Amino acid sequence: MDIKQLTTFQEAAESLNLTQTAKKLKYSQSNVTAQIKGLEQELGVPLFERLGKRIHLTDSGHTFKRYADQMIATNREAKLALHEDESSGTIIVGAQESQCTYRLMPILKSFKKAIQKSKSFSNPPTPTNEQGSKL
Repeated sequence: MDIKQLTTFQEAAESLNLTQTAKKLKYSQSNVTAQIKGLEQELGVPLFERLGKRIHLTDSGHTFKRYADQMIATNREAKLALHEDESSGTIIVGAQESQCTYRLMPILKSFKKAIQKSKSFSNPPTPTNEQGSKL
């Protein structure tokens, strides 16, 4: 069982239409059918009841959908958590005091609002000052 199969199952379970599922995921319909059949074989239960061209979730399908939704959400969260630190770091900006007050501060405040976890410090222009005051 892989995330591609789970995503295909999730979409098919929501649309109850294999053609729409294939179009939305940009797969062939035979690929969608193969992925779902693979899941059903692995799980040992039918997930869909097929009535002509229509499909409906079986009781097992309804049960599995809850778990598939959780697994897909956990997969997304894990990817986000792994890449969360990529956008962190320190930015040091130097400017004359008048430019800081009138031009740079509004830009930094907008930046801080956009990046909620950021911290802003302002230091007087001395070469050895290591402590800043919070904005």
